[in-house]
Amino acid sequence: MSQRLFLLDKNYILKQVQSDSRFELEKQLVEQIKEGYFLLFNPLHLVDDLSEMVEAFNPEHLTFFDELYDNLAGIFRFQEEGNQLELLFDGRSHYEKYSEDWKTGFNQYTKALCLKKNFILAGLELTVFHSPDKRIELAQNRMKVCIYEHFGLKIYKYKGIQKYCSSKSA
Repeated sequence: MSQRLFLLDKNYILKQVQSDSRFELEKQLVEQIKEGYFLLFNPLHLVDDLSEMVEAFNPEHLTFFDELYDNLAGIFRFQEEGNQLELLFDGRSHYEKYSEDWKTGFNQYTKALCLKKNFILAGLELTVFHSPDKRIELAQNRMKVCIYEHFGLKIYKYKGIQKYCSSKSA
């Protein structure tokens, strides 16, 4: 277990908020992927077998999105510079403020990502069209690449967050 050296570092509170709201926000992500499907591939909401499958899908478990969620959480902490707690004069706790900020930021991130065709297709592959015999890592990697290209950042396990240079190969 890591030892907290600076107890008033906002990142400790923000990490706790992100951990506590994981399930709720991952469920919202699935709904946004479904909306993105209809926006990009079926804007008239024409009824067919595929659109009925997408509309009727209700996620049972969302562990497929844990790595994606962690990447977005890390990017949010990186973009929200500073580690000092703010002075709040509206009566809210820091936990409540960061909870509101994180949920707003996550929704903005995912709405922008759900306008990308590859992100939607990979999300559908992880949810609606998932089957146990398929490798989920491929779809997860396509989603990560969409995130890296969208934000221009890449998260490395040992190097941290760095600028991302996409290599376009033939």
